[in-house]
Amino acid sequence: MTRQTISSFLKQLRKTSGFSANEVVNKLQKYDIDISAKTLYGYESGLSMLNADAFVALCRIYKCDNPMDMFGTPSISSKEYNLVEKYRTLDTHGKDMVNTVLNKEAERMTELETSQATVIDIQPHLEVNAAHARTDIDVTDEMIKHDDDIMDDDDF
Repeated sequence: MTRQTISSFLKQLRKTSGFSANEVVNKLQKYDIDISAKTLYGYESGLSMLNADAFVALCRIYKCDNPMDMFGTPSISSKEYNLVEKYRTLDTHGKDMVNTVLNKEAERMTELETSQATVIDIQPHLEVNAAHARTDIDVTDEMIKHDDDIMDDDDF
């Protein structure tokens, strides 16, 4: 994340929130952060970099619950976080096993997505009861009925 990304993020949040620079400076004092409007403009233009405390306070003021979403970094659910914590407790063998399964599943999903993307919409065809008519014998009506009965049998 670059300084310019953070600065434009801060400026966008302030404008979206409808606060003037002076209003934000006053609100920051509640978080024991004492800066001037000029310093805030420096943060928003990328001329200076704010510390983590000021960044968190500004996010709270602007009601930005998850600033990582603004930077395009996906948030992680508590379930995913618990899985990461469990993974960290594994020994080398356990991590190798998890990595193997994870890589195979990722490959399977990629193949599945690729195969679904190339599926051609096939038009329904007429139902055919046999591949071809027999020519080596004389076919009777009874034989035709028998074959049709077999082909029409749902349990066949």
